[in-house]
Amino acid sequence: MNTEKSTGIAALLAALAMTGATAFGITIDTVTVGYAGNAADTATGYGAVSYEYQIGTTEVKNTQYVAFLNAVAATDTYSLYSTSMNGNFGGITRSGESGSYTYAVKAGWENKPVNFVSFYDAARFTNWLTNGQGGAGTTESGLYVFSDATTFSLLPDHATSTGWAIASEAEWYKAAYYNPTLNGGLGGYTNYPWAGGADPVADNNAVNGANFGQNIDALTDAGSYANATSYFRTYDQAGNISEWTDTIFSDSIRVDRGGAFESLATYISAASGRDGNAPATKSDIIGFRVAYLTAVPEPATYAALAGLAIMAFAALRRSRR
Repeated sequence: MNTEKSTGIAALLAALAMTGATAFGITIDTVTVGYAGNAADTATGYGAVSYEYQIGTTEVKNTQYVAFLNAVAATDTYSLYSTSMNGNFGGITRSGESGSYTYAVKAGWENKPVNFVSFYDAARFTNWLTNGQGGAGTTESGLYVFSDATTFSLLPDHATSTGWAIASEAEWYKAAYYNPTLNGGLGGYTNYPWAGGADPVADNNAVNGANFGQNIDALTDAGSYANATSYFRTYDQAGNISEWTDTIFSDSIRVDRGGAFESLATYISAASGRDGNAPATKSDIIGFRVAYLTAVPEPATYAALAGLAIMAFAALRRSRR
């Protein structure tokens, strides 16, 4: 086998693969949110997105966050772990001493959304994804560039960036409430993230089921309300846990959306399910959902990608001779 040729082929294929939503180690299940250029919801003014993107089908889960902690937080310089996670309302434990910390998920909490995470924690998680899920040096730059523990020197432009990010409010809102088939195919919004937008019920088999109003008074597994999906097939965007978004509420305060298991029905709706919290907040009722962004290439970039594809195909053909 020609090692040099195989290495070259691998490099070409890797360059092509970088154009997709690939994360190594853990898998983030996403759906594509198309219909770029949709209008905003006339009732609220939110939801207009000029580009196609991918968004997590659920919130980030404890198992995924534990993988992140074990990869980058043996010392935990940036307090990515909260001791509240080891309390009655969290799902992650920590063992060992600083420099050799290890993390584990509590039994029964594997698929519940991670909580007690700040906006900064969520941003570092997305940087880790963007940088290929490596070690401790992979959290401080990516689409979010940190100059210190709680200061950004660069934030993502969601329309022109490529990589993982915390979903913006517009991205989150569109994935939850937009339905392009409404209004005779012109598109429109529902007040809850399921077909028809009927008021929620506590039945986890219902098409309008949600974890809200302290009916359970605890987090449920991500995706438990399997029939209550948005048009784009996302889960849990009403109740269970509120979710950070990458959008300013006021000053440095960030928007969180969707309400939580303790919220009344009105506060898990499009109209009223909007709140704001300081970015350092770590709460039992706030988690996050990620998005994968792909910058639309200029014509020259399309040509370069096409050239890479042709070169890879030609190299593969030669290697088989």
